[in-house]
Amino acid sequence: MNITNDNQYQLLFPGLVIDDQDPMMLGRIRVMPETENYRDILASVTNWNEERDKWTSKDPLIFLPLLPFYLNQVPKKNEYVHIIYMNKKFLFQNQFYIQGPFSSPMLTPFEYFQNSKKFLAAGDRIKQNISIRNNDGTYRNKNSYGVFPEPGDNSLLGRGSSDVIVKENEVLVRAGKVSRLVANQLPVGNQKRSFLQLSYFPQTKVLGEPETIGTLKENVIVVKKMVIWDILNLENTANVFNGTVGLYNVIESESVNTRNFKSETITKLTEGTNYTFLSSIDFKNVTFEDAINVINKFVNDVVKGFIQTSSTYPLSGGTPNITNQFPLIVTPSKITYEKGNKFTTASTTNDIAELTNYIRFYQKIKINDAMKSSGFFLISDGKPTIGVSTKLLVETVTPSDYVESPITYGVLGGQRIYLLSQDSTGPLGQINLSETLYGIPQDKFIGGEKSLLSQTYPTVRGDQLMILLRKIFSYVKGHVHPVATIPPVPVAAGNGQTSTEIDSILADAENAILNQNIRIN
Repeated sequence: MNITNDNQYQLLFPGLVIDDQDPMMLGRIRVMPETENYRDILASVTNWNEERDKWTSKDPLIFLPLLPFYLNQVPKKNEYVHIIYMNKKFLFQNQFYIQGPFSSPMLTPFEYFQNSKKFLAAGDRIKQNISIRNNDGTYRNKNSYGVFPEPGDNSLLGRGSSDVIVKENEVLVRAGKVSRLVANQLPVGNQKRSFLQLSYFPQTKVLGEPETIGTLKENVIVVKKMVIWDILNLENTANVFNGTVGLYNVIESESVNTRNFKSETITKLTEGTNYTFLSSIDFKNVTFEDAINVINKFVNDVVKGFIQTSSTYPLSGGTPNITNQFPLIVTPSKITYEKGNKFTTASTTNDIAELTNYIRFYQKIKINDAMKSSGFFLISDGKPTIGVSTKLLVETVTPSDYVESPITYGVLGGQRIYLLSQDSTGPLGQINLSETLYGIPQDKFIGGEKSLLSQTYPTVRGDQLMILLRKIFSYVKGHVHPVATIPPVPVAAGNGQTSTEIDSILADAENAILNQNIRIN
């Protein structure tokens, strides 16, 4: 290697794996250093013959794993590795490698050499893969949680769906942990994985006696009707007002439910799109007190279900048939609301008058004087109930507490579970596990007469078996024969146990008493 100012302090160099099939099974690989020329390297070896000399002491491209032999992590052909020279002035002697970086955990099954450089200085122009978590640490897809190790946990990862996770008080051994592992697709955890979980809990959860409790929950429903009041000349100071108060049907949408309908919501609604006109009363040149009386009487009439008309304040649009009016919102119009809420330090005399009158009207528009809510309020039902209605939820809960009593758990899980003994010889014969030292293939589980399925038995659910045995014994104790030579009466004397019930349990014993998916030999 030519030592220059550019690399005199460099420790790690990029390398491309060209062969990973070490005949000695020591984890060695043949690597082409990116900074060197392949032909020049081989030309420096006397009488080099590719077929004869590779993987021998003459091979200049062999790199040893920097990790101990007990931690086996051999990269694949065409992947990136970091290579290290004990002395870079003497190449091809005492040279080592460690696995290179990955651009995404979804690409751990295989990552091409160039793509591995994404997060190195040379990777600025390489497109970044999709991230699993947001910048605030939350998962972009909640079903991705648990697929890869969390910070602080130690782990040993396979290239696919298998891993070993060592937490503070727990060890997980998993296979099939992920439903898919594809570039540019968020990983999705597989709930039907096979796993071994060993857990230690410093405290034990103790359950108390079940309790029945009631809680009030907000009853969120869509507003059915609106009463909109509008003062046309809020700016006047002569106590002579013009305005209108009207009843409207509300068109169902999420924005007008009892939780989302706020005082400012009216400014976002449009007649014809969000609500439709039913009827209204206009008033002109009336005092503040008269205007308040007209609006409040109109609201009360809507609550009662019938608007009383008069010659002084006739209805526009006719007398409506008021049904299904709750929940009902009483609100200022969009224009009135905006006039009353536009006050700033640069306001004019008119603006101040508008604000003053708006506050006066807002404080006095209510169903009755004892009501705290005014101007804008929700009437949930005809009682009337002001504000959001609630419903009583009754549920049974079991309180719990934790006591200082350490306990350990061991769990073996999977869709099919086999507990096998090579030395056991049952009626179905002895299990042959030859040629399965590196793992039992699927064909061995399900194929032919000598499969594990055909040579094992389902396990028994003990409590279900005990129920059956007790019923059989009860029937045996109390059974009677009408005549000694004919079968017993179907109903046992004294305890009333029937043979029909026992027959029914036995008919479903294959599923109820036996667990076909947990098998032993």
